[in-house]
Amino acid sequence: MNKVKIYYGSKKWFDKNRPSTYRNLTEVVNELDEQKRKNIMFIANMPKNNESDKMVEDITKKPSADILVADEGEYSGVQEHVIMNFANFLGEIDVNTLILQNPPKQIRNQLEILYPKEKNIIKIEYEKYNHITPRKLKEFNQLYDEHIVGQNVVKKELLPLLYSRTISANRNKPLVLLFCGKPGIGKTETAKYLAELIGGKLFRQQFSMFQNNQFSNYLFGGNHHEKSFAKDLLGRESDVILLDEFDKANPIFHSAFYQLFDDGIYEDTNYYLELKNAIIICTTNYTSREEIIKNLGEAIFNRFNAVIYFEELSIESKVHICDLVVEEIGKKYKITVDSEIIERLHAKMELLESVREIRNLIEKVFATIAFENYHESKESSSAQIKGR
Repeated sequence: MNKVKIYYGSKKWFDKNRPSTYRNLTEVVNELDEQKRKNIMFIANMPKNNESDKMVEDITKKPSADILVADEGEYSGVQEHVIMNFANFLGEIDVNTLILQNPPKQIRNQLEILYPKEKNIIKIEYEKYNHITPRKLKEFNQLYDEHIVGQNVVKKELLPLLYSRTISANRNKPLVLLFCGKPGIGKTETAKYLAELIGGKLFRQQFSMFQNNQFSNYLFGGNHHEKSFAKDLLGRESDVILLDEFDKANPIFHSAFYQLFDDGIYEDTNYYLELKNAIIICTTNYTSREEIIKNLGEAIFNRFNAVIYFEELSIESKVHICDLVVEEIGKKYKITVDSEIIERLHAKMELLESVREIRNLIEKVFATIAFENYHESKESSSAQIKGR
C-alpha cells in the first residue's frame, strides 16, 4: 500500500474527489469470497495430473486493484468480519491506493496501527462547510420577513446569536438553539431558510419517526448495516442541523446529546465526528419554559444557548400569508381568482392557526376551481359535438 486517503463529508463532495477509474470495496470482497470458495472446492477435489500446478497458481493469486474505493454506503453491504478485521482483509489483496469515505472508526483505528504517522501514508480530508458571514447576516436581516411572516421578534433574537458565529473564536463549539411554539408557524421554515442562506442542504431528522428500540440503535450505534445518527451526520451537506420534534425523544436518550451540545463531539459504537461550527436547531411544540423543563428536564434545557419562542400568527400575518400563497398557487394552476373569493378566504383566516392549514385550504379552493373549469370545458365540447 502506497497511499491511503480518507474523506469525511457528504456523498456530493466525495463524488467530486473520487477518481474516474477504480474498483469498489464490494467488488473486491466478492472476488475474494469467490476465490476462497474455489480454494475449498480445489482441496476437496484436488486433481492428480499436471493441471494442478496451474490451478494452484490461479487460486492463490490475490485480488488486486490499483485504486480501491469504499464510499459510505458500502460498509453496510459487506459482512461484519470485513469491517472488524479490515487489516487482515488488506493482507489478502494487492492495492496501491485506498480511498475511503466516512469509514467506521474500527477501520481507521486498524489503518493507523498498520501505517503510523511517520510513514506518511494516510492523508485525511474534511469537507469544509459554509458558515455565517457578515454579508449573509445582513441578508438575513433584510429578507427574513419575506420568507417567514409574523415572526419579527424571532429575527431580532436570532441576529445577535448568529452574529457571534461570524467571530472565529466563537466557532469552537456548536450554537444550540431550541425553537418553541405551536406547529406550522415558522420553526422548521426558519431552519430551512438559514441553511439555504448559508449555503447547503439542511440536515433534518424527525425524532417522532422512531420507536424506542429503533432509536436506541440509531443514537448509540448497532450493526454496520443499520442506520445511525452519527453516520447520517457524517454525510450531511451543511452545518445547519435540524432535530425536529426533539421533545418526542424519550428523555432516557437525552444523554446521547450532552457531549454534542457541550463540545460538538458525537460518538457511537462505530463512528466519531466533530461539529464545532454547526448550528443545531431543536424544535418543540411546547409554548412555555415550565412545560419545556417539565418534559425535557433541566439537564438538557440548560445546554441550549438560547430558547426562542415563536408567537402565534396574528390575523394580519395570516391574511398576508394567505395573499402570498394565493399568488403562488394561482401561478401553478394558471388561475386568477376574483376579489370575492379573496375576501372569503380572508374571512376564514381567523379559524386557522398555521401556515400549513392556510396552504391546505387555498390548495383545495384552487383544485376545486380547476376541476370545475375542466368539467365545464368537457361538457361544452360534448355539447358542440352533439349539435353537429
